[in-house]
Amino acid sequence: MTQKTKLSTIIKYDNKAYDLEEIQSFDLSFKNKFNGENPTFFNSKPSSLAPVKAENFIGDISKGGSCNVNIATLDIHCSGTHTECISHIKDGENKVVDFCPEGFIPSKLISVFPEKSSNTTDSYHVPLTVDLVISKELLVQKIKDPIDSLIIRTLPNSSYKSNQNYDKNPAPFFTTEAINYINELSIKHLLVDIPSIDKANDNGLLGNHHSFFIKGKTISELLYIPNSLKDSFGFLQIQVPNWNLDAAPSRPIFYPI
Repeated sequence: MTQKTKLSTIIKYDNKAYDLEEIQSFDLSFKNKFNGENPTFFNSKPSSLAPVKAENFIGDISKGGSCNVNIATLDIHCSGTHTECISHIKDGENKVVDFCPEGFIPSKLISVFPEKSSNTTDSYHVPLTVDLVISKELLVQKIKDPIDSLIIRTLPNSSYKSNQNYDKNPAPFFTTEAINYINELSIKHLLVDIPSIDKANDNGLLGNHHSFFIKGKTISELLYIPNSLKDSFGFLQIQVPNWNLDAAPSRPIFYPI
C-alpha cells in the first residue's frame, strides 16, 4: 500500500522556516457580486452581468437557456480589488502579470488613522485643501525596516468600504513625503485599502504613482482587510489572472506570523 505524503509549503526567511499549511490565511480582496454592491471611484459604473444572446440561445437558465453564459462588465481600476503595474501610467509592453511576485513574499501589515492635511507639514504636488492624508510620520511610527511588501489598512475600518462611493466620500491619499519614505524602504509591492495612492482629482498628474513605479513594482488598491486580522509580519501571495493588461482584478492572500 502506497502511503501518501502530506505536501506542505515551507518558507525559509531570516534563518527561520515557516509552514504555511499551519497558518490561517486571509483573503484581502472584495468579493465582486456583480449586483451593484461594490465600491466605486472616479465616476465608474458598478460591475454588471448580462447573459449572452444569439439567435435561439440565451445564456440564462432562469430564462429558459440550456446553460449560464454571462458577459461581465467591470472597471478594473475603480470597482474592486486590483493590482497594477507601470503600464498604468506609461506606454509600453509591460503587463501586470509579468511583475506580480511568484510564490510567497515577506510582507508587513500596518494600520493608520489618516490625518487632516492641516496637521502635517508634508506636501503634495497639487495644493492641499480639506483632505485626509497618510503622512510620512504616520508610516514612520509603524515601520522602519525595509521589506518586500507593505499592506496598509486605513482606520476606521468597517463594512461600509464594500460599497463605498468614493466620489461622494473622498478617500485619503499619500503625501509626497510618505511615498518617498516607502521608496526608501525598498518596498516593491504596495497594497492599500483605498482606491488610489493619489488624490482623485490631481489634474491627471498621478504624482505618487510616478514616484513609486519603476519596472518590477506593483500597486494593489481597494483591498478589504478584516478587523480580525491584526497588524503583523507575514507572507503574501498576489493572485492575478493571466491578462495582457496594465492591471487586473487580484486576490491578495496574507499569512500572518
